[in-house]
Amino acid sequence: MLKKLLVPLVIVLLVVPLAIFAVGCSSPSAEQIAKDSMRASENIDTSHFVVSSSLQLPRAPIQNGKVSQQEYTNDSSGDINQKTGDLQVTQELASGVHVTALQSGKKTYIQLAGTWYEAPQSFQVAAPVTQTLSISQYVKYFKTLTKLGDTKIDGEGCYHLQAVPDMKQLVKLPGITDLLKDPTTGKQIRTVDELADLKAVLDFYIRKKDSYMKRMSALVEVRAWEDLIKLGYAEAGDRVKDQQQTTLSKYNEKLNLEPPTNVKPWPAQ
Repeated sequence: MLKKLLVPLVIVLLVVPLAIFAVGCSSPSAEQIAKDSMRASENIDTSHFVVSSSLQLPRAPIQNGKVSQQEYTNDSSGDINQKTGDLQVTQELASGVHVTALQSGKKTYIQLAGTWYEAPQSFQVAAPVTQTLSISQYVKYFKTLTKLGDTKIDGEGCYHLQAVPDMKQLVKLPGITDLLKDPTTGKQIRTVDELADLKAVLDFYIRKKDSYMKRMSALVEVRAWEDLIKLGYAEAGDRVKDQQQTTLSKYNEKLNLEPPTNVKPWPAQ
């Protein structure tokens, strides 16, 4: 179930580098704001991020006499070097139980209960396939790009853009086919048609003072997959809704993303 869920999430995350690498006169258009943001991103080396997500399953079956959980939420935060791709992210797996992942160079490390482990090769984080797209390529994968009302985030004035991506075009991008596979086995777990059927609405909030990306949120709907239907969380034709929000801050602050000094091998079990 988790592997299936990660696919639509990854697609949404692939758009984030575009927005970060992706917004100057009175009342600029949506396209102009996006272009200014793309250019401004070249001045961003590092940033802090906070991510919150919510997964809404279509149905809540009765299991062991109790109604199953239907909504799942998750929060994480960390720092990233936009130029090198190195990053550190901390996530709460359960109440009071945190796990930290650090990608430094070509290796990934996981901290559990205060101990650092070197993650196996299958845990390595792949570079976003959309990082190298130009602004012209970026814009053409959206059905619409609209400027909404201005707002403030953390007290900073921001432009608000809303985009609806054309998934049938987006799935044609180089590297997207890799998202159809389980990264640990290489086995295909989703079809191109399923990806193309994914629906998403993306909101971008760009700081007025320097055109830096401040926040990106996404609402994604995807057809319920077979495992969910078998478990009673969905019926054929139902759609799973996922909402995710990423807020950026602390631009260009110095980060320490060096590998930990004391590292243990990944436990065999």
